[in-house]
Amino acid sequence: MNKPKTATEYETVQIGAALLARALFKELGVASAIDRSIASQPEVEATYGHLLQAVILNRLTFDPQPLYRMSEWAAQHGIDDLLGIDAAWLDDDRLGAALDAIATHQIEIWVAILKRARQRFKLPLEELHGDTTSIYFEGEFDQTNVKPGQIERVPHLCIGYNKDGQRDKKQMVLSLLCAGRVPVWFSPWDGDRNDSGVCLHDLKELRRRLLLPENALMIGDSKVCQRETMLELCRHNWRFLAPHPWTPTAKAAWRETWEKIEGGLLTWRLLDYLSQNEARKATEKQAKYRACEPPYRLDDQQFKTSYQLRWLFVHSSRGAESAAKQREKALVAGLAALSRLSGLVGKYHYRKRETITKRVDRDLAKAKASAYFKYTLTGTEGERDWRLQWERDQAAIAEEIKFDGISLMCTNTPESDLSANEVVSKYKEQIKVEQTIDFIKSPVELRPTWLHNPKRIAGLTLLIMIAVLVAMLLEYQVRRLLWGNTHLIKLGPQELSSGGPVGIDGRVLLFTLLVSLLTAVIFGLAPAWQTSKLNLTEALKEGGRNASAGRGWMRNLLVIGDPEGRQQRAFYEQVLSRIESLSGVQAAGFWCKNSLTIQDIVEKESCKPL
Repeated sequence: MNKPKTATEYETVQIGAALLARALFKELGVASAIDRSIASQPEVEATYGHLLQAVILNRLTFDPQPLYRMSEWAAQHGIDDLLGIDAAWLDDDRLGAALDAIATHQIEIWVAILKRARQRFKLPLEELHGDTTSIYFEGEFDQTNVKPGQIERVPHLCIGYNKDGQRDKKQMVLSLLCAGRVPVWFSPWDGDRNDSGVCLHDLKELRRRLLLPENALMIGDSKVCQRETMLELCRHNWRFLAPHPWTPTAKAAWRETWEKIEGGLLTWRLLDYLSQNEARKATEKQAKYRACEPPYRLDDQQFKTSYQLRWLFVHSSRGAESAAKQREKALVAGLAALSRLSGLVGKYHYRKRETITKRVDRDLAKAKASAYFKYTLTGTEGERDWRLQWERDQAAIAEEIKFDGISLMCTNTPESDLSANEVVSKYKEQIKVEQTIDFIKSPVELRPTWLHNPKRIAGLTLLIMIAVLVAMLLEYQVRRLLWGNTHLIKLGPQELSSGGPVGIDGRVLLFTLLVSLLTAVIFGLAPAWQTSKLNLTEALKEGGRNASAGRGWMRNLLVIGDPEGRQQRAFYEQVLSRIESLSGVQAAGFWCKNSLTIQDIVEKESCKPL
């Protein structure tokens, strides 16, 4: 007699990248690094390190929640079962105490995790990119117990220069050193901190705690080329590369170099650098680069010595064309402004010399043409016989033309180790640290924090940086996997369901690719999802519309394949086999709303390792 089949009920939750991230947390020793650094632990059957992994996972889902909602969020998404905790343990008081505890142990925790990451992923540290950003906050903050500089790495929130144009906002400054896009060091600073010496400070801190290659090259912005910073780097024989600001000395050096080039005493050297965007264009439309490298020495009066530096004046044909167009536009706008005002002088409100000259100066400045015109105003207030005359300042225009398309790069690395072509190409990779900063602000979102205490903000910043480290390590693995794989011919949607073209963010798509398809393939170590709450099909449906905005990164699966589709089917079968072998998985399959290709990533990003 056949027994009636019993229906099995399943509860579906969307865990996103949490399963993969948990495996990586274990490999990096995140919980143990936190627990080793703090003395006290909560009175529940879990450590602070274990509980704070939920906060990190929350930021990795790109759905940041305040601490008072963390318990609800964890239960809703199955994070409590995934981590083996009770969601009720994630109350805001307990998590707040944990943030307070880790705030004064940031370096200890970060270094422990970073050393494991370097060992596990073999991160190349020969090139480090540094930059800073400002993070602004809104609301009231209790800073009565935190004075500027009182607690190391706990920032004092105050008004300062904001890189995002957010005026009159309390903020902190965050500095980064990245290997490619992977953050290897970060420092929170007071909100009014300027960029002077920041990268040097971070490099010193990193060298103190991590063995860097002797020939490691730090690449940064123009602040690196401040005299005292360059002297300190040269004294330690630490290599650097950065754009040099146009100081009076630099301008004078270029004028002298320009005259020697015009006189045939120096010559341009053509470079073969070509950006990936330019490589897609016809040869005659590609930007051309050339360089001239006059000798330069940096005097160190304190130690009575000098250091051989390389000043490379680099000319970009694209930059020169852009500068010429902007100047011509300003000349046209300036001429129109002067012509208009010439008909108004002596009339209406334009009867006093002071009023007229202020309006002329204002309109020329608005047209960005102040440097290109000289004007005279004749007449008297009594007669109101004002006459406005002008002419182009040909000397100023000729002087500016000399600088069209010219940038100045500075390094202390000899040409035998860093060619002129490499100077340009390696500096162009500075965009990677900028992309990591974008990733921090959106989609991971350092803001919002919903916190009102700088010490807890510092603790949360540490957790967010761990989340960024995890995400960028995943991307790093993807690039290593895709690099040189000729079967990954097309990857990337031409259009989404809205019917319009949407920009593609290679970082988010690659991260999606790893989470969606390669979890079991790449690591093979993801701990089994031990409950019946996992439904892969539903979990992969989560998301929003625009990948370039960094949100909705789980909306689409990526279709991978060669023209015949054989590699695609083989890849699918391998992934399904590995997923189905995980304990607790009843069935696995692929769901794809759109047929996707990411050719843009393969071509634009080259899918090369970071």
